[in-house]
Amino acid sequence: MKRLSLALAQALGAGIVLSMAGIPSALAQEVAQAPQKIEKIEVTGSNIKRIAGEGALPVQVITRKDIERTGATSTEQLLQTVSVAVQGNTNTVAASGSGATSGGVSGASLRGLGSQRTLVLINGRRISSGGTATDSVTVDVNSIPLAAIERVEVLKDGASAIYGSDAIAGVINFILRRDYQGAEVSVEYGASPGSGSSGDTTRATGAFGVGDLGQDRYNFMLIGNYQKERALFGRDRDFAKSGVNVAAGNDTTSGNTFPANINAVDGSFGTRNPNAPNNCAPSISDPLNRPLTRCRFDPSPFVSLLPDTQRGSLFASGRFALTPDTELFAEASYTKSKQQFVIQPTPISDQFALPPNHPLFNVAPYNGFDTIILRSTSPFYPTAFVQGITGGTTPDLNIRFRSFLTGLRDLTDTSEVPRLVLGVKGTAVGWDYDGALLYTETKLTEHTNGGYPLLTKILPLLNSGQVNFFGPNTPAIESQAQATNFIGDTYVTKTSTESAAAKASKELVQLPAGPLAIAVGVEGRKEKFTLSPNAIIQTGDVSGYGGNFLPIDKSRNAEALFSELNIPIVKSLEGNVAVRYDNYQGTGSKTTPKVGLRWQPVEQVLVRASYGKGFRAPSLTELFQPQITGVTGPGLNDPLRCPTTTSPTDCVTQFPILLGGSTTLKPEESDNYTLGIVFEPTKNISFGFDAFKVKLKNTIIFGLDPASVLLDLGKFGSHVTRGAPTVNCPGCPGPIVQIDQTNLNLGETRLTGLDVDFRFRFPMGETGNITVGLNGTYFDTYEVQNLDGTFGSVLGSVSFITNGNGGIIPRWRHYLSLDWTQGPWNFGVAENFQDSYLDLPSTVSGNTREVGTYDTYDVHGSYTGIKNLNLTLGVRNIFDRAPPYTNAGGQNFFQAGYDPGYADPRTRFVYARVAYKFK
Repeated sequence: MKRLSLALAQALGAGIVLSMAGIPSALAQEVAQAPQKIEKIEVTGSNIKRIAGEGALPVQVITRKDIERTGATSTEQLLQTVSVAVQGNTNTVAASGSGATSGGVSGASLRGLGSQRTLVLINGRRISSGGTATDSVTVDVNSIPLAAIERVEVLKDGASAIYGSDAIAGVINFILRRDYQGAEVSVEYGASPGSGSSGDTTRATGAFGVGDLGQDRYNFMLIGNYQKERALFGRDRDFAKSGVNVAAGNDTTSGNTFPANINAVDGSFGTRNPNAPNNCAPSISDPLNRPLTRCRFDPSPFVSLLPDTQRGSLFASGRFALTPDTELFAEASYTKSKQQFVIQPTPISDQFALPPNHPLFNVAPYNGFDTIILRSTSPFYPTAFVQGITGGTTPDLNIRFRSFLTGLRDLTDTSEVPRLVLGVKGTAVGWDYDGALLYTETKLTEHTNGGYPLLTKILPLLNSGQVNFFGPNTPAIESQAQATNFIGDTYVTKTSTESAAAKASKELVQLPAGPLAIAVGVEGRKEKFTLSPNAIIQTGDVSGYGGNFLPIDKSRNAEALFSELNIPIVKSLEGNVAVRYDNYQGTGSKTTPKVGLRWQPVEQVLVRASYGKGFRAPSLTELFQPQITGVTGPGLNDPLRCPTTTSPTDCVTQFPILLGGSTTLKPEESDNYTLGIVFEPTKNISFGFDAFKVKLKNTIIFGLDPASVLLDLGKFGSHVTRGAPTVNCPGCPGPIVQIDQTNLNLGETRLTGLDVDFRFRFPMGETGNITVGLNGTYFDTYEVQNLDGTFGSVLGSVSFITNGNGGIIPRWRHYLSLDWTQGPWNFGVAENFQDSYLDLPSTVSGNTREVGTYDTYDVHGSYTGIKNLNLTLGVRNIFDRAPPYTNAGGQNFFQAGYDPGYADPRTRFVYARVAYKFK
């Protein structure tokens, strides 16, 4: 724990802080000092209503004021900045989707366990997932508009006993605004100085509400929001404009270039380029890839660091008091977003395999690959250059080509998210009840705008001998190449959830230590996922798109019964017991319990502990993703045949693999433990420490790595299918015809750590009030089970974790804040800090290196001295700190030089907001 002590000392000694969402302690309770009716509320993690205060579970509350102070322009940015339990490095962010068919989804990952194990709710109810082609469970948090959020409650503990599946890592509950009266508008603009319009953001919000529920018996509210964010590219940032870092020995450039690299089909010479080394543009002469007789292509300048985004949303709510004890309510929302991703031109060469069902798969000269052959009869054959190498012969050439002829790859993801809730709640015969019907869906349409040529059209043209691979082409050839581009919708997904749920709670009896309270509930839910790919996508004919998709149309029903009991044991000790039974069609049933204790020996000290089981039912895509045939990466050997045959079909080759879902998957299971203590020596000081431990079992992974299978055939030989034995290998098994890489349950993940929440408030009389806060997470262990059954630590290093979630688990992260308020003035400063970590090995030198710590500072100020007007000015990353270099940039994602999961590539970002309330 020495490193934790040093981290805390650094954080507290920095003195750079902004008012943050911390533990709901005595400080938060000061708002309730005025005489008012004591109201019982429902807190995330429990179905029993109680008077607000510290409970048995660690819940972080991010208020609306906290949201405004961060300067966040999206829900994704808000969670990365304020809640350090949401591991930014393991989140799915829209930017990292560049070059992938990820739908521009931004998902949140609690504890670094992945978005698929983090349950996202709106007002305690589910929301449909982002709807990518391969993921039917991750919720796109950016579909929840910041303007409609009243507060965010982050439960840092497993909650399957309360909410069912997907809550293994915890719950993020977005509580939307309600009971609003009046009208207000706000306009905000933000930009990075010196970047022109790249990365700038414009946002406009309007809110209207009428009716007082207590007096008028109704309230109606409408909130609208529109936001536009301009794209930012690698070429706009020095730290991201190159995939070559000489000092680190890292090179993520490509050998598929324009002007094209060549090699002899007959093997008489290896890779060369007639234009190297001085005329490689738009490719480069690469200092780390010697000899300089070839060109390399650096995609980094062409990659979107942030997509061009437009997002609009409407949220409406209505409440009507049917009787003093009965309320009807409705929520309706609609969000539409469009994100445009642009990346480098597609590579085309014999290094890329065709799907087996492709029309050209068995056609020469392709023979299963995107092969381009240039013959000596072509007017563009570099005759003198080749003869200078061979001494006179002119063999056929393999062309390694980057298709600038067809332009940059350009696609747009359009997401539409409607959601409707109708319900009734109230009190009857001593029971507080709440019942509602819910429908929510996400429809995602991916559309290519250009740069994705059809292989059936582009390959014959490139093999015609009429294309100049080393210089400019005629307008006629350029026109023919452009005509091969596929422009249109590539796929449409729809993910929907329908549910009916009811719950009720009551204080059964008054015991000497307090009321014995119970909650019971029932839920029925139908989940559906459809994937409708274009017929051309199903054949894998769209070059540079990442393979072929096949249709999916699956649904399932889920039913649940749940109950919770709050037990006052003695005056200072309270117990909580919860249990939930879930039954998933086709997967089976699961019963998950949870127990918690809350002990408050004196008013200033609270001790809390909990233990619970968790589970995650396999998603519809994990179960039913169509099984398709692909190929492994190059360079693999069959250890049972290669030593004997030395044949290219057995050695240094690519083997067919089977990819897709598996209907035999079992639910994931977890054990979750927390133990915490909160000190409040005065009403202005609060210290909170919560230790956590998670053990994840039956982990669903996306298939065994083929290289690992071949290294241990004794253990994984059942995943290999072989043909009949051959005469050239007597006594050997037949050749490999397929390696099974479909989804399966395998391995465990174990992690322990400590959450820290501090809050200090200093009343300073006429000079105002100062609030200091610290919210941090320290990981002590984070271990993942290897294929051989052993465990290895991935803490503080870049990795691809076998629990299905890649990313960095830093040992320590914190958000440190200071906020000063005096009359109409407010000023705040914040530090975002992340510990250093071990980088991926460099691609050329193979060396590992340490990625330095990363801390940025934000400032903001606001003034409310003009009636009904609120003026805000702020700067994020005021010192313009560039993210630390990492080899993972360019290896794990197309963005080079940095990790898009946690760093804002806009660096310094200045924003101004004007809000006006109509009274």
